Amino acid sequence: MKARIKFLRQHLALNQREFSARINISQPTLALMEKGQRVVRDIHVAQICSEFNINEKWLRTGEGEMFLSVEVFSLDEQAKKSNLTELEIAIMRGYMNLDLDVRERLMNELEAIFKPIHNEDIATFEDNSDSEIEAEMDIANDRKDNEDN
Repeated sequence: MKARIKFLRQHLALNQREFSARINISQPTLALMEKGQRVVRDIHVAQICSEFNINEKWLRTGEGEMFLSVEVFSLDEQAKKSNLTELEIAIMRGYMNLDLDVRERLMNELEAIFKPIHNEDIATFEDNSDSEIEAEMDIANDRKDNEDN
């Protein structure tokens, strides 16, 4: 792995200081990793893969393509692009760890709350006053309560 880390850094035209700063380690730590004198921990692998869109299998074994294809969805990348808070990220990760039946019930609840009352009359938060939004949420909650009974 040491050779692949060095190869990647050189491929990206980064010096050790620049590369190490991007993955939140010190330059001496990176130098030791590249020499094979420091163990590359899982957290380092994760940071390298996340920061540079690297295929983890390639980094660990040399197999496969160096870079992930653009079609691969990365929660970490999307979170960074959307400036999500730690709480928002924790909620998303927690949701993905729920059992399928729990996720389906949760989605049904959210759909009942956020689905427009009339498809032809789609409202936005900007178009509604707080009282109108509250009224729509009450209707959705009443509908949900009636479905449960």
